[in-house]
Amino acid sequence: MAIVPLLFLAALALVHHPLLVNDITDLATLNRLQEHETRLTTEMGRLQVEMDQKNWNWDLKQNREQWNTDDLEAGDGTWDGWPYVGLVILLLFGCCRRTAEKEPNDDSSTDSSSTTTNGEDFEDTDQEPEDYQSKQKLLEAFYEQQIDSGTGDMPSLCDFVEMLVNDLIEESRNQNLLLLENCIGVGSAFEGWSTEVSKTFCILVPILPPKGHSFHIETSDSEGAPGKHGHILVEVECLCKRERLLGDVVCSLHHPERELSKEEQSKSLMHVLCTSSHLDGEKTIQWFQALVNKVWDALGQKYNLSLTIQNSNKTCRLKLELPSRKEIFIDILLGVQQGDSLIFLTTQDDQKGSLNGMVWHRSFAVQELLFFKWVSQRAPKDSCHLKCLQILIFFRQSSIPEKKNPVLTNYHYKTCLMHLLLFRPLSYWEPEQIAQRLQDLLLHMNTALEEKYLEHFLIGNISLPIQIPLPKSLRSAVPFNLFEYLAQDPRLHAQAINEFVQVVEQVRTLWLAPEE
Repeated sequence: MAIVPLLFLAALALVHHPLLVNDITDLATLNRLQEHETRLTTEMGRLQVEMDQKNWNWDLKQNREQWNTDDLEAGDGTWDGWPYVGLVILLLFGCCRRTAEKEPNDDSSTDSSSTTTNGEDFEDTDQEPEDYQSKQKLLEAFYEQQIDSGTGDMPSLCDFVEMLVNDLIEESRNQNLLLLENCIGVGSAFEGWSTEVSKTFCILVPILPPKGHSFHIETSDSEGAPGKHGHILVEVECLCKRERLLGDVVCSLHHPERELSKEEQSKSLMHVLCTSSHLDGEKTIQWFQALVNKVWDALGQKYNLSLTIQNSNKTCRLKLELPSRKEIFIDILLGVQQGDSLIFLTTQDDQKGSLNGMVWHRSFAVQELLFFKWVSQRAPKDSCHLKCLQILIFFRQSSIPEKKNPVLTNYHYKTCLMHLLLFRPLSYWEPEQIAQRLQDLLLHMNTALEEKYLEHFLIGNISLPIQIPLPKSLRSAVPFNLFEYLAQDPRLHAQAINEFVQVVEQVRTLWLAPEE
């Protein structure tokens, strides 16, 4: 008869079964669980004290043998535990039936984001699927109208820009100061996240020393902490053998006392482009700008467009006016390859703009380009990762007042995206997940601003795919903080937060807009 109450309880469990909850536990539930755990721990301690006071001997092995002896009494040899098996099966049936009946909100996403400025936070609550669907429609419509309409011809423009720069390099082969190699397209346009607001193409032109010279890269790397900049030492090599055989050169290494004529000085790398035996980036850019201006006179007949060279000490900036009256800009960086790696020391502007001509910036642009190609080969079709970045970059660029240097740059948002792409499954970036992933991107930037810490994506990243070439010393190095200057300057930190809030507010305004 003892089984009757148990069967009655099982029937009650089938009728009044508990509701299933999501895998994600809210704060109130966590607090209740912690309080329950504390009560159980206290009760266990009290029972243990009572057992010690009564001198109970808790021998698990002995008790187990006693249980077996008591349970299996001599009798007819049959086991009377089948009612309990029926009870277990009955309970399992009830659980399975309840599992098959899904709640409508079981699959709702819990993506959230927050901002710490002006005392205003992102809503950290579960979103209904309908909310994300409406946000997805708004984002897709905004993207098609504001971004995609102006970037649809980007792949063909990229090919055109590379062809133009390679033609400029080919026309410059007859000069002897530096050897120019074929260009490499890097940056937003070639990585796939450029916007109409700033249609700029970044081109890297590797340079090599002429015969009789060699480049030696000097960096400020300390143990485990790679430097951001470096110098390029130019050394003269021995040309005595060529001097004896051909007689068209004089070995300046072994004839330093020989004075060069003005014509020879104008063709000497050490006299034209160096400062204190180091390659000067500003002099090199000015020389390259003059070279482009010279060769364009001959090459301009091939292209039906207008080319203007804009003044800059760190890049050769070209402004092109196409026959369609559309304007595009080309930033040509000159770079020296560091050993056998794909790391370059380039003439790129430093973020603070305080470097002199002899200091070159260490660039990982080629590795970042390869990473985006690696992602595109593995991400879902029509993945939304580039769209998310383009939308935020569009809002950031449209909110910057003219002639004002922003604290947060496109590279900071790009770094946040690269971290998310690497540490989350690429399947998360399905096209219909654009609203959730945009929130993730904002949340990552918000956290970085809160902590004033944003790790460089490549340096010290041991999780980087092996398809991205990076020296072992840099993979295992201590990552440096891209937001270090924010931690040192509260004024800049406040300005960065202000800029971020403007982007967030534009996203909110877009999400709250009524659907057409």
